[in-house]
Amino acid sequence: MTTGRPDATRTDDVGPLRLDTRLLDGFTFGCRPDCGLCCYAEPRVETAEVAGLLEIVPEAEIRRVGREAFVASRPDGGACQFLVGNRCRVHARRPHPCREYPLTVHLGRRLQASVVLSCPGVDPAALLVRAGGTRTPAPRGLESELAAVEERLGPATRRRLDATRRRGEKVERVLSAQGRWEDDAEVRRRLRGQLQGPDPGDFPTEDPPDREDGLERLPLFWDGRTGPVGLARGLGGWEALEFAPEGGTRSLGVFPPPERPPTVDPAALGLLTAYLAYWLERDAFLAAVHVGMLDSDEGSVSGWAAEELRVISAETLSRASVRAKLRSGPVEVLTADHVRDGIRAVDQDWLDRPTWGERL
Repeated sequence: MTTGRPDATRTDDVGPLRLDTRLLDGFTFGCRPDCGLCCYAEPRVETAEVAGLLEIVPEAEIRRVGREAFVASRPDGGACQFLVGNRCRVHARRPHPCREYPLTVHLGRRLQASVVLSCPGVDPAALLVRAGGTRTPAPRGLESELAAVEERLGPATRRRLDATRRRGEKVERVLSAQGRWEDDAEVRRRLRGQLQGPDPGDFPTEDPPDREDGLERLPLFWDGRTGPVGLARGLGGWEALEFAPEGGTRSLGVFPPPERPPTVDPAALGLLTAYLAYWLERDAFLAAVHVGMLDSDEGSVSGWAAEELRVISAETLSRASVRAKLRSGPVEVLTADHVRDGIRAVDQDWLDRPTWGERL
């Protein structure tokens, strides 16, 4: 197995599939057994995985949607039914999304892996190492997760990749006909030196969903509690809700988000800029920008991407500010630690946006 280098490959009957792993370099992962954040989901399961799960937990509920199967979570925002005492009781045979987390792989024109920075087992400070301009070390602690990904790089993945490439070519033709298309490499070249914090007009940011819209839609983060914390739109601000593994939530209070850009210290601004640089390198980001552009007939790819990066930076600072208020009350200046908390409250939320590609 190849880890942390550009070309992790596996050969099938069509030819080699290459997994671009460069966005993993510099990161260290260590799972926090007391966390359980990634267990508040309904992981997709392959047919071959179902039998092993039922062998351990015969009463397990497998939910089917069309041709796909998912492990059903507990109702009312509860965790996966296999989570007991913040431990997975099917850990040895857990489904592939669980074995691969905190890796996420976007299928677009290529297979590109990146790290889900919402995971508390990953330190976003590694972004600064990546932005330093020196040689970035190979990732550590992600060997088994990479191996789980590479196990699935077979003919089925080849067919899915071919399908996403065709969709991408169709999107490119539409935007090219409008004179708005720019290659990904050109967009990145133009924007790398222009990354900055948000403008005053980017505040206040968009509210998170209302809890009545569905607890599964709320952005979640780990805050050292028994269950994760979600943010919901509330009266007078954002309501912080602590989730319970068995289902249900407990309100931790309502906290107003900033109405204008908060003050950040130089270290915080450096981490925020490095985070935006990471987003710019993600294929999923530009593929989501392309999808958004299809609903408009104005603006170039680089213009849309620059605006989206400002939105990400504003949401990161807003959620950092709210998390600081939840933890210790209002702060005058956001530090790098606060921005780290904002990144962890934002990253998965934005990774879940639709693209013309798909997640492996």
